Amino acid sequence: MAIEYLRTSKLENKTVLVRLDLNCPLKDGKVADDFKIKESLPTIQLLLKQGNKVIICGHLGRPKGQWKQEFSFKPVAEKLAELLNLKFIHTDHKVPDYQIRHLIFYTGSLLEQKHLEQIKNIPAKDLVFLENIRFYKEEEDNDPMFAKHLAGLAEVYVNDAFASDHHAAASVSGVNKYLPSFAGLLLEKEIKSLDAVLKQSMHPFVVMSGGIKLSEKVGALENLGKKADKILLGGGVANLFFLSKGFEIGFSKIEEGEVKTAWQIEKNFKNKILLPLDVVVANQNMEKNSIRVCSPHQVGKKELILDAGPKTILAFAAEIKKAKTIVWSGPLGLFEKKPFHNATMALARLIGGRGKGKAFVVAGGGDTVDAIRQSHQFEHIDHVSTGGGAMLEYLAGEKLAGIEALR
Repeated sequence: MAIEYLRTSKLENKTVLVRLDLNCPLKDGKVADDFKIKESLPTIQLLLKQGNKVIICGHLGRPKGQWKQEFSFKPVAEKLAELLNLKFIHTDHKVPDYQIRHLIFYTGSLLEQKHLEQIKNIPAKDLVFLENIRFYKEEEDNDPMFAKHLAGLAEVYVNDAFASDHHAAASVSGVNKYLPSFAGLLLEKEIKSLDAVLKQSMHPFVVMSGGIKLSEKVGALENLGKKADKILLGGGVANLFFLSKGFEIGFSKIEEGEVKTAWQIEKNFKNKILLPLDVVVANQNMEKNSIRVCSPHQVGKKELILDAGPKTILAFAAEIKKAKTIVWSGPLGLFEKKPFHNATMALARLIGGRGKGKAFVVAGGGDTVDAIRQSHQFEHIDHVSTGGGAMLEYLAGEKLAGIEALR
């Protein structure tokens, strides 16, 4: 069954429950990165423009079914109110019907009928933002009765939470059973952009992967490796490949237990994989006078591999310059700390220079998004995914629970 998209639904004057992924990093009680919030705005604005009453639900962190202050959605709700130019109200009781429009952060229990009724009675002009849905154990248990409770708040359900769609949860894949359901504008963009990589990719096709966790990327590497012309590896992922070759990696960060996986991937795609030709290393304290560039097989027992070297940047750049399709997930080193940012920043700028015309570029994952921001390449990349894990699972050819539920 085909997915129905909000863009073509013409929903008007309905009460709509919208599942968003607003799992944003917080610092000192404020949103530290509003990327996901801004990406969700078009769906909210379209629904409001068409006269719908909007009820937002989502999660923050992993509170494991318990109320915890550090996981309260209040800072995120405040930021959304600011971006939508709505007055913020924090309440768990009856809301007066003011003339101006509000974002009402509602913290009353969704397990109590009186609170469900209060939410239903909130004026249609006001946007309702529910407290962290993962404060309920029933959410992650994908409890059907809890899903039915949520569905009882609305007439229509919209899923715009791509970054959460690989988790089977009541608000992600349970509510659909009880309401007409649509994919929001962001989810539509995610699906169509990733499908373009999987089904319509142009060649040369280059995959660049870094970060630490190979286990999260192995499925995507195996699936994309069949299509890709080159796989460029760096960071902790490359360290595993060095270790599988018997090289010394000192105190370098790796994902323990994945050496065999690296060996198998290299065996499968030996002619496509390009590992760093040189690396930047330092001692454990990263003291300036200990920093040096060497070949991967010359790393000392008391050193850390912290970045790819200049020869690697040139070699990777040569492949990226030829590419017509580029998928990037994971930095090539400790890019948060200078001078170990050079490879990630240089190649991020080059990838940005290929996007929006010369090549179709898709990138995603938390650290990758940070690197794109630091290199000022957001507007140059065709699609920056809001979901690291979800993007990799989708590119691995796996079925995501939230998307499958919409079918």
